[in-house]
Amino acid sequence: MRTAIAILAALALGCKGKKAAEPEPANPTFRPLPAGAPAKQDVLDLPKSSRSAPLPTKRPLERAQYEKMSSLDYPGWAKNLRLLDEKALEVRYKTEARPVLSVTISASPCFDCIPAELPRWKAKEDALKNLLPPELRERRDTVFELGETNLAGAPLIYTYQLAHGYTEDEDKNRQGPYSNAVTVYHNDGINQIRVIAQYADDPVATRDQLVNLAPREDLLKIALAFLDAYTHAW
Repeated sequence: MRTAIAILAALALGCKGKKAAEPEPANPTFRPLPAGAPAKQDVLDLPKSSRSAPLPTKRPLERAQYEKMSSLDYPGWAKNLRLLDEKALEVRYKTEARPVLSVTISASPCFDCIPAELPRWKAKEDALKNLLPPELRERRDTVFELGETNLAGAPLIYTYQLAHGYTEDEDKNRQGPYSNAVTVYHNDGINQIRVIAQYADDPVATRDQLVNLAPREDLLKIALAFLDAYTHAW
């Protein structure tokens, strides 16, 4: 079933200064599922774009801000409030249609925050890889990239990880870990936010299937759209 088309966050990658508004990119579309999988929706709703950079904060986030952020709901996404207290917020959304994709948003006051400058983040690369299970971290074919992107001109840091450790035993049962995710980081020196967009459905037989179901460019669009929404609600 096709859902209503929502507006994506403006990516404007690599732009400098002001320029005329450009058409927004098309919403991510779901790829074919493996044979025998349930029906899926065609278009993925995302939060409406603000078309502006993340709002700067003036003081550390408090419970009132977390409660406001945690109230955000979007059609086609099931929400799970994982943590809300005086110090931090973590919310996870999952698509209601398949393939299941998830978005996990974590926000808190800054701890060891550094500007979104790639050379400075390179020093943290090993720590950032901890989002990968150890058995995937050591695989030769695992992809882990650390790079720069932006939201309406505001610099952001992102990572992309792709790893497929699934094998089949003699009974054709699939086993082993996998990961296909984009993580986007933003901080303004006072508060920080991390958004992880990833494939969260059943394991698939091959790495190519994993990529086809959740392409990197779609995961980045999703992560930026939710980061946009949350940094305009804090």
